[in-house]
Amino acid sequence: MKKVRHQVAVIVLTVLLVGSGVFAILAQAQNQPGGGNIPSDSMGGGALIFRRPENPALHQGTGSAGAVGGGSVSSRRKPKPVAAATAAAAAHERVIAKGNAARNAAIPRYSEAEQEYKLAATQDPNDARAHAGLGNIYLDQNRFNDAITAYQQALKVKPDYLAAYQPLAFALVHVGRFAEAAEVLHQALPFDTNNVEIYNNLGYAYVHAGRFPEAIEACEQAIAMMGKTGESYKLELQVRNEVLSNAYKNLGNAYNEQKRYNDAAEALKHAAEIEPRNASAHFNLGLALYNGGRYSEAIEAYKAVVALRPSLAGAHFNLGITYLRINDKESARREYEILKPINSDLASQLQKLIH
Repeated sequence: MKKVRHQVAVIVLTVLLVGSGVFAILAQAQNQPGGGNIPSDSMGGGALIFRRPENPALHQGTGSAGAVGGGSVSSRRKPKPVAAATAAAAAHERVIAKGNAARNAAIPRYSEAEQEYKLAATQDPNDARAHAGLGNIYLDQNRFNDAITAYQQALKVKPDYLAAYQPLAFALVHVGRFAEAAEVLHQALPFDTNNVEIYNNLGYAYVHAGRFPEAIEACEQAIAMMGKTGESYKLELQVRNEVLSNAYKNLGNAYNEQKRYNDAAEALKHAAEIEPRNASAHFNLGLALYNGGRYSEAIEAYKAVVALRPSLAGAHFNLGITYLRINDKESARREYEILKPINSDLASQLQKLIH
């Protein structure tokens, strides 16, 4: 089954122009990972929601030579082995704290943070925080394979270390290991069963892994959960809209891959209604409507895209192609004239089809 790729270049879908005897190239959506604080392309489809991982939490009372875990300290002198262990634990916390501070600096000091987290991992190889800290700074620097190794080690020593699951999945997505990303997210669910972002991201990973029925199930679960008052109130409105819109876009992408174009259009209409200024929602809606033969509706969707992003070449190209499907060559020529200074290659392709 064809895998959906996350590429910066425009992916093209060949479709037959009925009665013309030629083939048209339709600029296809690109489903690159993004969302959260990671920018995504305006032609992007549903996104993997990502939040920059927080630094590993420090254990209370161990930032200095205090008691591990906080609480009161007895005035009675401790046996030397216990005192030594307490001092070692406090020193370990200071190392983690130094790594956190280096990462959080106005200009992050990643080399210093890496040294501190590695030292912490040497001091206590079973402290998942040290490995997760390394994963965080590697992810910050787009060192995705290093991040994968670090997060996997964190989960090896502490399988319920929830903070490592989503960053690990995000790193796996960035190197194209979608099936593994889906498995990681699936493993996270028992530790956070009501996390709608995990379900959305699971749907995204399944779409890209070619497992469309499972993608549909995961996206529908996210949508259903956000429809429940008990889950919705926990999210800020902006975050809720972001997750819900992406869940519908991921759902629409899964339906598109199954050639269920009317179902895809229905899902993508919801995404466009939730985020009316989201160009990608309208773009993917245009694709679904076009593929379903609903050309007049597709034209309106692409008009919405170019209204939001006048210089988006793929939208003008697709709009021109769709005009040709209803034999409106005059409107297609207008799109050609707009497209010429934006993208001469696509303009040339459109001109050939017009003639």
